[in-house]
Amino acid sequence: MTELSKKLDEIFRAVLDLPASREVRSVARGSEERWDSLAHTLMVAAVESEFGIEIDVADSLSLGSYSEVESYLRNRLGPA
Repeated sequence: MTELSKKLDEIFRAVLDLPASREVRSVARGSEERWDSLAHTLMVAAVESEFGIEIDVADSLSLGSYSEVESYLRNRLGPA
């Protein structure tokens, strides 16, 4: 597991209040009831803060799953 993945796991668990036993990498907006508009905003803010980036509003709207957020970060930050 990369450092990026570890940090992203922590963000998703904290924002969505997921238990340690839950597989976080399969989480998506449509399948996780806790992922509402407020959680999405908090998720984007946490990712921006943790990784020192600014995410454009249009880009943030396309980040609807763990894998999409991870892919976005890898494209923005390069391989970790």
